[in-house]
Amino acid sequence: MDAREVVDRLVKVGVIPVIRYDSADDGAAAVHAALTAGFPTVEITLTMPDAVELIRDFARRAESHQVIGAGTVWNEADCDRVLKAGARYVVSPGLVPGLGAAVHAGKAAYLPGALTPGEIAAALRDGADMVKIFPASSVGPLHLKSVAAVFPGTRFCPTGSVSADNMEDWFKAGASVVGIGNTLFAAAAIRERDHKRLVAQARELLDRVALIPR
Repeated sequence: MDAREVVDRLVKVGVIPVIRYDSADDGAAAVHAALTAGFPTVEITLTMPDAVELIRDFARRAESHQVIGAGTVWNEADCDRVLKAGARYVVSPGLVPGLGAAVHAGKAAYLPGALTPGEIAAALRDGADMVKIFPASSVGPLHLKSVAAVFPGTRFCPTGSVSADNMEDWFKAGASVVGIGNTLFAAAAIRERDHKRLVAQARELLDRVALIPR
């Protein structure tokens, strides 16, 4: 599977669950629930303890239709670690010059963060397969609509305060996929390890995004 195929898979599902918790156990519970519910992907962020080990564990167990991504990757050393662990796409909150080449050398897709037209152009020059609009909460869907108009054919993934309640606005503005973080799962369900409830919440989101024209 090459970078384009990975991005196509992300676009097809419409939502990337962004997994970021204070403990690896909480993160593992969220990843397991998302994959069980039918999400073909999760983004495991390096801000979480033992994130690389989680990537390795879930990548090793992933089924043929599932891809595990790594988030909050800020340098080539961490990029190398997550690629060796099995990450199929690498996400950074902002542009890291040269990181795109490192990601592509590892046969993975690159999703750097950007906000302004200048940053988006720089991300594309550095090899972005999809541009992460971050922090999306600081600009809103109208910003994406404006920048998408001058970057035709570019795939965008807004992340940051995107939720099930506002994701349709982002798709209408030009998002190809959205990243949804901890609002995906109820904190109590994570704390109580209520796997059945967690899976139900993830399936509800999948059902909702499937009804949105894209």
